[in-house]
Amino acid sequence: MRRGHLLPLLLITTMANAQGPLTTKWAKDVKADAPRPEYPRPRMERKEWQSLNGRWDFAFVGEDGKESGATKIVVPFPYEAALSGVGADKGVHDRVVYRRKLSIPSKWKGKRVRLNFGAVDWETKVFVNGKAVGEHRGGYAPFSFDITDALQAGDNALEVRVYDPVDPKGEGIQPKGKQLGSHSIWYTRTTGIWLPVWMEPVGDTYIEKLEAAGDMDGLLTINAKLVGSGEIETSVYREGDLVAEGDTSKIRIPGAQLWTPEHPFLYSLVVKLKQGDRVVDEVRSYVAFRTAGMADGRLTLNGKPYFYRGVLDQGYWPDGNYTPPTDDALRCDVETTKALGFNMARKHVKVEDPRWYYWCDRLGLAVWQDMPSSHATLETDTKAQEIFEREWTEVVEYLRDQPSILHWVPFNEDWGHPEAFQDEMVALTRKLDPTRPITDASGWTQRDKTDIWDAHDYSNDPAKHVREKRDRPQVVGEYGGVALPIEGHTWSQGWGYQSAKNAEDLLRFIRRQTAPFFGETWGSGYVYTQLTDVEQELNGLLTYDRIPKAPLERFRAIFEGKDKPVMVGRLSDWRVSEKTPTNLVPQDTSGSDAAKELIGKALETVGDDAKALKGEGFVHTAKGDEIDFVKLLGPTDGAVVYAERTVEVDGDTAADLLIASDDGVQVWLDGKPIHKYVGIRGVDGGLDTVPVKLTKGRHTILLKVAQGKGGWGASLRLEK
Repeated sequence: MRRGHLLPLLLITTMANAQGPLTTKWAKDVKADAPRPEYPRPRMERKEWQSLNGRWDFAFVGEDGKESGATKIVVPFPYEAALSGVGADKGVHDRVVYRRKLSIPSKWKGKRVRLNFGAVDWETKVFVNGKAVGEHRGGYAPFSFDITDALQAGDNALEVRVYDPVDPKGEGIQPKGKQLGSHSIWYTRTTGIWLPVWMEPVGDTYIEKLEAAGDMDGLLTINAKLVGSGEIETSVYREGDLVAEGDTSKIRIPGAQLWTPEHPFLYSLVVKLKQGDRVVDEVRSYVAFRTAGMADGRLTLNGKPYFYRGVLDQGYWPDGNYTPPTDDALRCDVETTKALGFNMARKHVKVEDPRWYYWCDRLGLAVWQDMPSSHATLETDTKAQEIFEREWTEVVEYLRDQPSILHWVPFNEDWGHPEAFQDEMVALTRKLDPTRPITDASGWTQRDKTDIWDAHDYSNDPAKHVREKRDRPQVVGEYGGVALPIEGHTWSQGWGYQSAKNAEDLLRFIRRQTAPFFGETWGSGYVYTQLTDVEQELNGLLTYDRIPKAPLERFRAIFEGKDKPVMVGRLSDWRVSEKTPTNLVPQDTSGSDAAKELIGKALETVGDDAKALKGEGFVHTAKGDEIDFVKLLGPTDGAVVYAERTVEVDGDTAADLLIASDDGVQVWLDGKPIHKYVGIRGVDGGLDTVPVKLTKGRHTILLKVAQGKGGWGASLRLEK
């Protein structure tokens, strides 16, 4: 997602500012001593484990090593989040330390103990009883250490030190995604532990990592990384019934039921590590059989063309930042995404909690997976390149057997300015995972190595990018962005690419933008921006605290292509006058009062309204609902023009006249003034809705459009 370029942002000021952070309905279910109690790693589950989530000692650490602000923190929430118990401190602290006691269950005696971290942002150093047990660099993938040799009888002291450099112009060149502080399109930072921490006992020989992947031909591939040696035995269950067993890495499942978002069928797995007849380790997992691909300019799923109806999902929470408050909250997000009419979520510049992917697998939601963006200059910064490559490799290896992930997106737009490094990462991604299509950069700066052409367009006709067949599949990776603040459910004063007045207006915008995707196009999918508001971004279908802005079934009908605009009458081509200079040119296009005053003066004092209302002075013609006066009349700053259309209806009709303009506009219907907009905007920057009643016959609609500077145009259509 990006700010500006195609459209100006619209600052929304017609709302009450939030009185502090919002909370979700799940916040009340968070138990500070035992938050997130479910098993954290659904893809490789062990029976015995112990959660370390809960209250830890916490402090900020200065560059000189001195600690300050000592307090308690609720892990796994980052200190910036309200649910951490520390969230009142809004300062920037790039060094923090966590401490707690460890008590090893007596029944684990003789076992080795693994300490697991779901994710920590960014550089982590772990000590047990003062002894260093491991280090990790990376903010988005899980890691673990064997801490056995550092343990002692009785209580043990665990210390976790984290360094998360902030400034991308300094040491903070690691991938950050949207973590640049809460402003514009950037959000509150996440520092340190942000996913669950737990321990589990293993033997001297055990399964360290398991990957299980299935394809549409029913071939199951098991890849197990072992500590020690032994034989892997896999049992495959279909709804509780054993359907296959094998001690090889490849197992064929005859007649395998395939996974799709509409029918998300999963097979259960029990994977045992054996030495002779003795089972030395056992984990449980699951697998789905499906294949993502491309054919004849379309994306495919299981060998058939598949159209992805997607939503941009940024995975932020008002009370947890990166960290979801509960597992139920994660499930609800997936269920709501499906209820809105989507079959896919683009996980935008964030890597998600493993249980979110689990619910996508189980409930049926395809995922296009982004890499969190770097904000260094990747084209020339070799150190930043090394960090990005290492972290992206870690993320792909972590997620590549996740059934719901069907698409990789290593870059967003031109963030990080990767240039040729972008091609290197596409090649790396194909090497790590040759089974999925790759969009090299969603929007803008695509290069020839990409599998997919991907456009970002926040206008009211984003489908224009996919109307012609090209040499590879095409998608619109971002569109929409229509803001509607809901009083009492906003984080702060905010913005959107366009703004709606109410729920019906929001639905009208989205219907207009989305319906063309279901016409005759070569598109393989769209991604609407976005699922929820995030901090100052108010363009969600849900508020930041997950309240729908319109009935879910109304959204669903639009996003499934069942609710399309109903056009009224037969509109003629445009008749257009010559332009009349105004000499009233705004100094800027920010929408200042001074600029509005000039536009208002142009509409009031320049041109011959009476002549135009008589149907005189029209010398040009144009086709279509939208007209570009710059193309028709030539570029100009400071001018007015008249444009006329007629509409013929077969009976008395009530309709909405939908008008957009760049910049100001005055409208007459059959010689009577019915609407006026005074301001600075683009044609795609706003949509005026004017209810009209038309009697049977022909009617004349006249527009007078005042130009400030830059673009110049108008659009008009009639809908029921």
